[in-house]
This record gives sequence, C-alpha cells and structure tokens, in this order.
Amino acid sequence: MFPYYNYYIEIKNRISLLFFTWISLLIVCYYFKEPLLFTFLSSNKYYDNIPYFIFTNVDEIFYVYLSLIFFIANQITFMIALYHGLMFLTLGLYHSEYKQLKSVMKIFVITWLCSVILLKKIVMPFSWSFFLSFQETDSHLQPASFFFEARILEYFNYFTNFYYLCVANCQLLALSILFLNNISEKAGTIKTFRKLFYLVFILFSTITTPPDIFSQVFMSLNLIIIYELLIFIRYTKT
Repeated sequence: MFPYYNYYIEIKNRISLLFFTWISLLIVCYYFKEPLLFTFLSSNKYYDNIPYFIFTNVDEIFYVYLSLIFFIANQITFMIALYHGLMFLTLGLYHSEYKQLKSVMKIFVITWLCSVILLKKIVMPFSWSFFLSFQETDSHLQPASFFFEARILEYFNYFTNFYYLCVANCQLLALSILFLNNISEKAGTIKTFRKLFYLVFILFSTITTPPDIFSQVFMSLNLIIIYELLIFIRYTKT
C-alpha cells in the first residue's frame, strides 16, 4: 500500500499545482484583459482599419471578457496538464517508450502552435474577408445595399468555433501522418503512401480553410512541402 500512497500524494500535488496555475492564469488574464481582447480582434480587416463591434446587452462586454479569460486559461492549463501527465508516467516507462511518448508530446505541442498561427494569420483573415465580400454589391445590378455590424459575442463564438475546428483538424492530421508513417516503415516504402498523404492533406485543407480555392491550395501546398521536408530530413539522418 505504501507505493500506492506515494502515487496518490504525487497526483494530489500535481492537481493542486494545476489548480493554482489555473487560478493564477485567470488573475493575470483578467488584469490584461484589454490587450488580450485587442490581440484577439486584431487578426481581421475592419472598416477604416478601426475595430468596430456592437453589443446589445449591458453585461455582454463583461461576459466576453470572462469568456476570453477562461478560454485562454483553460488552453494553457491543458497544455501544462499534459506535461504533468508525461512527468508522472516517466518513472513507469522504459527509455524507448519514454522517448516515443516525448516525441508524440512534442509533435502535439508544435502542431497546436502551428494551428494557432494558421488560424490567426490565414484562416480568420481569409474567412472574414470572404464572408464580408457578399455585402459589396454593384448599385447598377443590385440596388439593395448590405451593411454588417458584428456583435462582439457572436464574433467570439465565431473565433472559438474556428479555433477548435482548426486545432482538431491539425491534430488529426498529425496523428494520420504518424500512423501512415509507421505503416510505410513496416511496408518498406514511402512512395506507395505518398498519394494517400496528399489526399489527406487536401481533405483537411478543404475542411479547415474558408470555401475558396486559393486558401485550400495554399494550405495543401504548405502541408505537402512540410511533409516532404520532414521525410527528407528524416531519411538523410538515417
């Protein structure tokens, strides 16, 4: 019973550290809520380059601040929890198993960072421009005019939905690459599965990016180039 009690104490301590980390993140994020909201809104083009959003309830801005704070704190705490989980399992793993799990964790973190950059720099600006382009009408062909006024709460939901979609697709893409790469190693060839890789890239690009050809082609080419570079680096080392 003594070793199990030590495991219980370690799990309890790690959970306590995660809880205090989460509370600290909430406090820090609340203190910097205005800069965080500006960073959150700065990925799109606005009218006259000025952020413009409306709210229809008195407490809506406060609710958006709280939602943004919890959103950021939860994401960072989740990444730290993965690290604590890896450290807890370290002593019970063989060295080879630890290296494999550590490599998977690194791929997960790198993919998560890449998905956030992809969302901020490509997906959100392109989707925002694409959907707002429908209000640009020709007065000679269509006399009715459209003007979009975004609610800050609806934009937050729009951003978080794209975030979870982008992160999920990028993580699934990384898992697919690892799975197919292991299969290709056992089969002794990479050329057989190259077309299957490319098909997976195109499908993920279609799901993740806005519904325009340029975004899909741009993301697909980037994924293909990254994959070919990884294959080149890996096989040059061996």
